Amino acid sequence: MPSQERDFHESLDALISESKSSRDANWEGTMTDYMAMVHDNPMITQSAPTRIYDMIMQAGTSDLGRPDKLPHYEDLVRYHFFSGEIFGIEEVLHDLVRFFRAGANRTETGKRILILVGPVSSGKSTIASLLRRGLEKSETPMYAIKGCPIHEEPLHLIPRSLRPRFEELLGVKIEGDLCPVCKYRLTNDERFKDSEGNYKWEAMPVVRIALSERSRIGIGTFQPSDPKNQDISELIGHVDLGQITKYGEGHPLGYKFDGELQIANRGLIEYIEILKCDIKFHYVLITVAQEQLIKAPGFPQMYIDTVIVSHTNQTEFDKFKASKENEALHDRMYPIYVPYNLRIRDEMEIYRKLIQTSEFREKVHIAPLTLYAAAEFAVLTRLIPSKADPDLLKKAKYYNNEAIIEKEKDPVDVRRLWIEGREAGEGMSGISPRFIMNALNIALGSAKDGAKCINPVDVIRALKHQFDHHIGFSDEERTRYMNLLMAEKGSVLADYREKAKKEINKAFLYAYEDQAQALFDNYMKNATAFCLKRKIVDPVTQEESEPDERLMRSIEEMIGISEGAKAEFRQGLFVFKSDAMDRSEAFDFRSYPPLQEAIEKKLIADLKNIVSLTLTDKTRRDPKTLERKQEAISKLIERDYCPVCAEALLDFVGEMLRKEE
Repeated sequence: MPSQERDFHESLDALISESKSSRDANWEGTMTDYMAMVHDNPMITQSAPTRIYDMIMQAGTSDLGRPDKLPHYEDLVRYHFFSGEIFGIEEVLHDLVRFFRAGANRTETGKRILILVGPVSSGKSTIASLLRRGLEKSETPMYAIKGCPIHEEPLHLIPRSLRPRFEELLGVKIEGDLCPVCKYRLTNDERFKDSEGNYKWEAMPVVRIALSERSRIGIGTFQPSDPKNQDISELIGHVDLGQITKYGEGHPLGYKFDGELQIANRGLIEYIEILKCDIKFHYVLITVAQEQLIKAPGFPQMYIDTVIVSHTNQTEFDKFKASKENEALHDRMYPIYVPYNLRIRDEMEIYRKLIQTSEFREKVHIAPLTLYAAAEFAVLTRLIPSKADPDLLKKAKYYNNEAIIEKEKDPVDVRRLWIEGREAGEGMSGISPRFIMNALNIALGSAKDGAKCINPVDVIRALKHQFDHHIGFSDEERTRYMNLLMAEKGSVLADYREKAKKEINKAFLYAYEDQAQALFDNYMKNATAFCLKRKIVDPVTQEESEPDERLMRSIEEMIGISEGAKAEFRQGLFVFKSDAMDRSEAFDFRSYPPLQEAIEKKLIADLKNIVSLTLTDKTRRDPKTLERKQEAISKLIERDYCPVCAEALLDFVGEMLRKEE
């Protein structure tokens, strides 16, 4: 056999061997054997809320490092269980974990129907999906009575009169009763009786199980359909007519335990669009959540240990909340609001994740700032104007923790902005990630075969056309969204124009960082002398001179520092520098964002004529102009542009400069 073929067969055999179940996974023993394992590892008897809470916490947490934590979220952390899938809604996840922690501690709060409320595509279904998948992958072993139709906890076999002593011996809390089928088997099967007629519950067989949605073990899903055709049996099972004639009415073996609530025992049930269901379905859930019982008509009660995770949209929830007829349900539900993400950087991560799951990830190059433009538009549509600052574009940048000169000149309390927005329901409306991805996918799919690249202009154009293929926007909403996308000021397009100019100017700057640092050092030398009321000493001639006011003002004016505010600006910079040095931190032209912006603008202003001459006149073919343009393209390629999108950026800025002239 050739070596390559032999290697293939060896790898194939190894994979087949690895895929086979281990002996532990197929464990089977008696109730006595199981109790011995419980004594050694009480975690195997976890309740459903405890299992979910531990599953999340075992993945670990880390500090967010955010100074703008909201009230009541001072202990906010990042839960790694959701990392890579959910972005920007840490407060929501914190509320979710609090709910499961309450359930794990057997509090009344844990006995509620969890309902996730939010706009479409805000992450509600994704959260439920992650919980389902997490339960399937849980490493904590689970065991059930062999043959039990609802895979119940074996400790239910212990008679109630003996439970206090067994709880003390095993170190666990025993809750629940045997299902009707297991109770029938225990009392009627001669194998589980001794010579004196006593029940040998300790001899009942126990097997290891694994939660699985496909196998319908521990994970159920219920989706509403036409109320006229949907039957409550989809939740609680139904009488088996074929068996009822054999055993008689009310017999345990004459019932089908195939309702989604019975399937969900020991795990969770996802209740999709809960408020679209007939009201009678909700009252069944109340009994299950509050009393952990299924009360099927004409049949013994069944103990169910499950977490009910439901979700609905904001419109349906508002109608439900306003109806006094639903007060009994209001009291049994625990709503968690799931708004859209409001940070541009986190919104970009959503798009990156979705693009990575498609074939576009290898076929099309995405130019820098492309996903930023898409995410910026999405966030802008979700924001509510602040009383402190009605400019939505600036607010989006504050939320994204970007350096904004207005913030430095007139400090903005970003935490206060978050609180104000939360109280106003910010993020509960606007453009969904699904809308943005539709536009991105169209743009990605429309990339020319030769180009295989998309840029921000392509995406802005695709977003504009996407409105022709979306249902549900009013004329007023459409107009507002289009203004946020393409208006001359305060829009995504206007912001991109400024960013594009900056990208080009940086590309034209030769040894940009060296020049910026040299200008920074010169400014700091003069500003420090000004603050300390000293003179500048020439290092060569040793002559003294006053600080160079002309130099300092030429830089400060770039960011709107007035003559009357120059002293305060320089003093603030001097204090900032002193603090940085006390902390042993590096202090260069990037350390203080306002000064960095001023220096960049100063360098760009000095190069404006060269850039304009190179880009605006396409007829110029002299070697010097072509050389400058090629150098700019090379610099852009170093910053993740490809030749196609670098050329597109030059053309875009060149067209802007021609219009300005």
